[in-house]
Amino acid sequence: MEKEYENPLMTSYFHIAVYEKEELIGYIDCVSNGVTDAYIQDLMVRPDYQGKGVGTDLMNQMIKYLKEKRIYIISVVFEESLKPFYDRFGFYHMLCGQMETYNG
Repeated sequence: MEKEYENPLMTSYFHIAVYEKEELIGYIDCVSNGVTDAYIQDLMVRPDYQGKGVGTDLMNQMIKYLKEKRIYIISVVFEESLKPFYDRFGFYHMLCGQMETYNG
C-alpha cells in the first residue's frame, strides 16, 4: 500500500499530520472535488496513542475545515466495529458499494 501513497498522481484535498517530537502519531486525509463532496479516506493513529483523543481531534479539525470550505457532503467508509466512533460526529449510514480492481 505504501507505493500507492508515494505515487505522484495521488493528490489529496486536505490532510493533517500530528507529530510528537519527530514521530508521526496521527494522520487524516481527504479527497474532494472542492465544491460538493469530500471523502475522508484515511484516519490513522499509532496504536500506542489510540484512546487518547488524537483521532477525535483529527476528525473534528477535518470536519471544521471542510465546513469552512462549504463542502456540502462529507463521506467516510469504516468497519462496522468503528461505527460508535463515527456516530459521535453525526455521520448517518447509507448503503454503498465498493470494488477493488486489482490486488496490489
